[in-house]
Amino acid sequence: MRSLIALLATALPALAEPPRLSLIFGQDALEAQAEDILDTRRVDDDRGSTLSIRLSPALDAAMLALTTAHVGETGRLMICAEVVIEPVLFAPIDRAIFQISDADPARIDHLQALLASPSCPGPPGG
Repeated sequence: MRSLIALLATALPALAEPPRLSLIFGQDALEAQAEDILDTRRVDDDRGSTLSIRLSPALDAAMLALTTAHVGETGRLMICAEVVIEPVLFAPIDRAIFQISDADPARIDHLQALLASPSCPGPPGG
């Protein structure tokens, strides 16, 4: 199972820049570069903001394999190597879609900017 996930998640050669978006459970990960992000949509209401991210359907099989193997575990969703949330996985997910909600719209502004920027920023102080 790990080799399938690793193969699907690392089909491109290693790049100096971190993946734009990563979902990580232990040593297994689904990684997406900027070109894998098909759509981002934001909804603001009186409770805060929600950012929806749709990755390429080509990553759906990798998402299903990863999440099937890690039901019941806590993972890390990262954007540009920054931990965004640490979700607990209750069931397999069959599509590479993410929804991030926050009561602070400025945090969603920051995540949107990371996803839309031409590249991930370098490490702080680097």
